[in-house]
Amino acid sequence: MSTPPFTPAQVHNAACEHAEQAICHCFCHGAGHQNDLIVRAASCASATDLATLQADLDRIFGAFHADDKDVTSSTRGSRGVPTPAEIAVLSVHTGRGATWRETLLVDEALHAAFLDVATASLAGSSGLRDAQCSFVGGVTQRAIGIVGTKTMTHTIVESHVWCSIVAEFLSSHVHSSASTPPPATFGAIRYPRKSVGRLPASLAAMRGPGISHLAAEFGARSALSPPDKLKLLQLVGAATCPDLWQHSAAVRYSMQPFVDSASWPPPSTTTVAINSAFSRLRSQWSFKGAW
Repeated sequence: MSTPPFTPAQVHNAACEHAEQAICHCFCHGAGHQNDLIVRAASCASATDLATLQADLDRIFGAFHADDKDVTSSTRGSRGVPTPAEIAVLSVHTGRGATWRETLLVDEALHAAFLDVATASLAGSSGLRDAQCSFVGGVTQRAIGIVGTKTMTHTIVESHVWCSIVAEFLSSHVHSSASTPPPATFGAIRYPRKSVGRLPASLAAMRGPGISHLAAEFGARSALSPPDKLKLLQLVGAATCPDLWQHSAAVRYSMQPFVDSASWPPPSTTTVAINSAFSRLRSQWSFKGAW
């Protein structure tokens, strides 16, 4: 049975669709954040499409760095970049040095994940690309109607509603029902090396409808295999997160599966955001209960 078309109550904010900074205030509670990039990755059909997407990703996320001491390559504009003199003496395991390293890891991982999906789309059939775009469109447009409000969000925490819901849905494919973390775990927004986080105030009311929507879309899209749908949802969860560094559940359930893949990293992308580096990240964030 085909899914009926859906038109959201409001035209979505174009600035949110094309968001370039790790901050966003929009009525969609994150559901449409960076949707333009997600759709372009899922529909990439030519070398020109890939090159144009890659140029935009480089402009948004910066270059892929040689290592975590490389502070001269371009970096995402919202990040605090140490000077060459500072990085020479900073520890990348504590304080400002750790913040620099962690933000670099999650930004490069997301940058590479977009290219991972785009190159797979390019290698696939037109039918695969059409199915992927239909799935992404169904997930996103209905999500904007479910979790969106009539007014802009005024705190960055509220912009994490949708990526919290996606993280919880994805966790159900990792954990048994008996071992699933409590719902509050998925929405905790925090400085990741602190023990206290803040929850989006609107998450409790939107969580149930949002998860039901994801389950319905996941079950209805028979043209895609479950692994393909999971991968697209992982990209949606990571890309719609305004700042992965503040949202460990989004990193764990949306970003980490890319890094854990046997084919990671994609060719000519990151040498920084690799599995061993994410293992250290997990260890550091686990110390205060953020993982």
